Amino acid sequence: MASLRRLRVALILLTFLALPGASWAADAFAVRGIDVDVTAAAVAVAKEQALTEAQRTGFRRLLERLTMPADHGRLPAADPLPYVRDVAIEQERSSAVRYIAILTVRYNAVAVKKLLRDAGLKYAEQRPRPVVIVPLLKPQGGGRPLLWDDPNPWRAAWLVQGTGALVPLALPTGDTADIAALTVEKALVHDAEGLGALAARFRTADVLVATASVNAAGTALEVSLGGTPGVLKPFDAKSFPLTDAGLDAAMRTAAADIAQGLDAVYKQGNLLSFDRAATMAAMVQLRGLDDWLAVRERLGRVPLVRRWEIVSLSREEAALVLHTVGEPEQVKATLAAAGLAMEWSDGFWTMRPVERK
Repeated sequence: MASLRRLRVALILLTFLALPGASWAADAFAVRGIDVDVTAAAVAVAKEQALTEAQRTGFRRLLERLTMPADHGRLPAADPLPYVRDVAIEQERSSAVRYIAILTVRYNAVAVKKLLRDAGLKYAEQRPRPVVIVPLLKPQGGGRPLLWDDPNPWRAAWLVQGTGALVPLALPTGDTADIAALTVEKALVHDAEGLGALAARFRTADVLVATASVNAAGTALEVSLGGTPGVLKPFDAKSFPLTDAGLDAAMRTAAADIAQGLDAVYKQGNLLSFDRAATMAAMVQLRGLDDWLAVRERLGRVPLVRRWEIVSLSREEAALVLHTVGEPEQVKATLAAAGLAMEWSDGFWTMRPVERK
């Protein structure tokens, strides 16, 4: 078994060494920014030990990300290696005997979810639609706020943060269409029309304006959050102390805190309860083939709908049976987030695809 384990480690290490600077889209099962610093008899041994350490650290972070804090004491103590899909290097440096790196480990979603189900733990899956981040920076001492400008260190902090985990994050590039949709002046007042235009570009309803500024004393970064009605946000306002690491470090800390807070807020209302499995019969109102294709695509992105069956299908309507987990209102809210309106009427559920804003 020991030789087999070493072989599997070696095979993954080959992938690990072959992917310098690799990057992925938003993925709830990818754990980024894992720091390793290992010294051994030779650098090859140090790399192998670093990989094992990163897999273990990342696996724990992943399980905690998917579950509620109250359940973290009951997380399964499984060997992480069978759950690893691949590993990538964000940064690395080495000597003859030492290996230092920042790594990303991506895990097998199907296997991890089965592990949590078998352990009787509730978990959340990735949100179907992204939250668009608008990083607005008010310069110290006054002046015109920075949004689409380059450089904008607050925007740079969000670029480092990446594309999110449970809650996908979208950071506009600041091209001419973004600028036309939302000017600095509109962002400052959270203008509904401007935010709606930007949201439409990303096929979502959620735009989060994160406004940052250094306080008058120069001791803290002040961040306030606002945006479209009902947008997820972990706080309204929060201070992040400025340390010897500097302003850029405080901005990266703030961006990471907001991203993790968004995951936590989303997770609270979207845990999959497998002890509450149910079936829901639904009549789907259709206006043609495009509606049916939209329904199929959107159902596939709703984690609370484990599977579904067609009872009957015509050009005007479809009769479906949804096999779900969670409370009906929770399922309804998740479907709405994916663009499917669900209503209870005359003893059964009706469903229809809605236009994306």
